Amino acid sequence: MKGFMHYQLMNYIRSLKMIPPITIFCVWIIVLYIYKGVPILSSYAVTSITVYLIMTWLTMTVFSIEEESEKHILFVHLGNKKRYLWGKWATCFVFSFILIIIAIIYPIIMNNFSGTIHTLHIALAIYSHWTLALFGIFIGSLFSFSLNKYSWLSAVLVIVISLAYEGIVEKVSFVKWLLWLFPPVTQVLNYLNMGDSVQIGGEFWINFGVATVYSIIGFILIERMFSRRNG
Repeated sequence: MKGFMHYQLMNYIRSLKMIPPITIFCVWIIVLYIYKGVPILSSYAVTSITVYLIMTWLTMTVFSIEEESEKHILFVHLGNKKRYLWGKWATCFVFSFILIIIAIIYPIIMNNFSGTIHTLHIALAIYSHWTLALFGIFIGSLFSFSLNKYSWLSAVLVIVISLAYEGIVEKVSFVKWLLWLFPPVTQVLNYLNMGDSVQIGGEFWINFGVATVYSIIGFILIERMFSRRNG
């Protein structure tokens, strides 16, 4: 399994498909923090969304580097088709870890924030970036299995709806329960949009639980879809 993970990382890097998403991410981080004295948590909310978008894109490219024939050869070598999926996810997790480190550490090193950064700020930043990275990997994986030529457009649509959740519910309240099918992005970001003096309350832990359960169910669903398609 370790050998396959190393192969996936090297194969993906050699494909150069990582260059556009990684470049756009780095440029955006630099542009976002071009000025000093920016608020802490709202800035991290923006970079969390950026990680969400980039990880969806990156995941879809990770799943596209092999042709069908090469994929079936890898199935035989691995002995278990699920290991192929796990190796893909491991590659995505490595890149998500790198992006999250950059997003959180860069403004601290460059001293861009207006106030003193505390442990709570770091904890919320790690939580929001990591959770939205998982959502991005989930969406990217889901639409990578689609043979539809509009899979990229479908992924973008899901992202837009998940980001516009509160506005949609406010305008069309009867679709609220249907929107539970989409990643609970706004619930994850709620506490990052309350100012830097935010205090953690019971609502946070409810939202944390919802996001965790959604992620677990989502990845189980992807694994089963993958097994059925390649069974």
